[in-house]
Amino acid sequence: MHTQTYMKSIHHTSVYVAVIAIANLLLLVTACKHDPEFPGEPVPPDPDTTVCDTANVTFYGSVLPILQAKCIECHSGAVPTGNLDFTNYDHVALVAENGALLGALHHETGYVPMPKDGNMLDDCSLTQIGIWVRDTTFTDPGGGNEDPCDPDTVYFQNEILPLIISTCATTGCHDQLTGEQEVLLVDYASIIEYGDIKPFDPGNSDLYEKITDDDPDDRMPPPPASPLSLEQKNKIKKWIEQGALNNACEEDCDTTHVTFSGTIWPIVELNCLGCHSGPQPSGGFTLTDYNAVVVQANNGKLFGAVNHDPGFVSMPRNAPQLSDCKIDQIRIWIEDGTPDN
Repeated sequence: MHTQTYMKSIHHTSVYVAVIAIANLLLLVTACKHDPEFPGEPVPPDPDTTVCDTANVTFYGSVLPILQAKCIECHSGAVPTGNLDFTNYDHVALVAENGALLGALHHETGYVPMPKDGNMLDDCSLTQIGIWVRDTTFTDPGGGNEDPCDPDTVYFQNEILPLIISTCATTGCHDQLTGEQEVLLVDYASIIEYGDIKPFDPGNSDLYEKITDDDPDDRMPPPPASPLSLEQKNKIKKWIEQGALNNACEEDCDTTHVTFSGTIWPIVELNCLGCHSGPQPSGGFTLTDYNAVVVQANNGKLFGAVNHDPGFVSMPRNAPQLSDCKIDQIRIWIEDGTPDN
């Protein structure tokens, strides 16, 4: 009997203790709640990772991080893919300027899609790189601040543009006025676009395919114009192989050893021969050899045209005036008696 009473007492005590414990717990939880009249510090929202900053695009702050994440694994090291080391700014600038960077990133026809995993970059990254390319001046052709010419480099402004203008952008063909077949070949942008230039790949560049085509119906320039010489074709090929840059250099100006073969003929061949050759030469005269050049030198037309003197048709046609150095060299050669040296 006493045992049963004792057990009931323990049971009642346990229940009482449990009730008290639960009550205290409820009070504790209630006490921990913030008073709605005195809210705690607001919790900042998670950062919005979808915001794309296109107002403050820089190479080091915007473009380089993308390249480091997506490109540098392949384009770095001792043997980088495509011989392009994206840890070197000059290499990035090269493919940015010639269109290969955006062409590859946008998976455009004719370019190897990049990144290599086949997944295109997100829209923000593509936009930022596009803005950087658009707003960056990679070269300053004609600005007078070019580096000295490297004999192993082909320069667009010095060599390719005059050659194409002389042979392709002639009256009735791909000049600014005629635009034969709605194709212009008058400056870097138009030559890259309408010539369908694929940097580093002359074999898939329409311009190079046209100038090397053996079929007279497809060859450029078309008959009756003379085809480009092997040296001229190779120069265009090498320019494309080197990235088809819009580059320029500061040429040495030698006015003390002016010769026909070493000084005058290269000027005529590059800037004049495209118009003044073939069965229907411009102006009715050719400049295809020493004797033909001497005739125009002695009658005053050669210097008057290149010096843009009043009363003469300014030459080269559809192109900037020759540099002061080249004009001086022509003048000196004429004043020396037009020697065949």
